[in-house]
Amino acid sequence: MAETPFSLVCTIQRSNVRQRKAMQESMASESETTSIDDTQFSFDLHEANAKDLRAMWNTRIRGLIAADEILKVIETAGSSTNSDSNEL
Repeated sequence: MAETPFSLVCTIQRSNVRQRKAMQESMASESETTSIDDTQFSFDLHEANAKDLRAMWNTRIRGLIAADEILKVIETAGSSTNSDSNEL
């Protein structure tokens, strides 16, 4: 990509490998991501002006927050299902 005046690199770390993969895959249509190791990935943003960089950052972070919330719901549902099966 051509050099732009405004750039950033964001690194996301999750201790759970499956959750890290899910977070990374949730960005597939938004940004190109790079796997660093089993627990980390990163993405870059490059924009011509600060206003656009901020807007793109907000969009990516909102997407990651939504993915994180979904993972929490799935985890909670899975643990309640496991608890229910233990009660039988």
